[in-house]
Amino acid sequence: MAKGREALPKLPAGTWAILGLLTFGEQSGYDLKKLVDASVGHFFSPAKSQIYSELRRLVQLRYAREREIAQTDRPDKRNYTITPAGETALRRWLDESPLEEDSFKSPFLVKVFFGRYMDRDRLIEQVREYRDRSAAELAELEALEPTLRGQPFAAFPYLTLRAGLSSCRHSIRWCDEVLRALQEEVMT
Repeated sequence: MAKGREALPKLPAGTWAILGLLTFGEQSGYDLKKLVDASVGHFFSPAKSQIYSELRRLVQLRYAREREIAQTDRPDKRNYTITPAGETALRRWLDESPLEEDSFKSPFLVKVFFGRYMDRDRLIEQVREYRDRSAAELAELEALEPTLRGQPFAAFPYLTLRAGLSSCRHSIRWCDEVLRALQEEVMT
């Protein structure tokens, strides 16, 4: 950190991700949740309530600005934009924060780990279900790929999309290996 610069607040990576998504333009919390689901939601998926609480925090920090929009048929809507201070803080966080360990939690893998205590047919069924989910996610990402590939504005989102594609393909291959091993074990 340069001398005389104020330290960045300690915020979770998810808060920085929400701030970063505001660089795509003014959005309501609802719009932001849709953007999360269509972009970073494959590796960062906050609850809707978390998005709203983080937006309030970003406004308090003056990293975001809110604008109330009166609506006649619904409650008033709040839209959020990133401020110049927010852009500066985001850039600093991206450049200066240490690389954190990824956290990965999988109740499914806990079940596989203790699979010797499960009914074998039920375990096979759950591995197939996990494979199907991975295949469905892969199809979603593959459908998104042509919209990002070769687009200068989307070069960096495309890199993360490629990580998602690779992860889904790996999960499918792993499930196939597990299913073969479980079926061979059942038959022997």
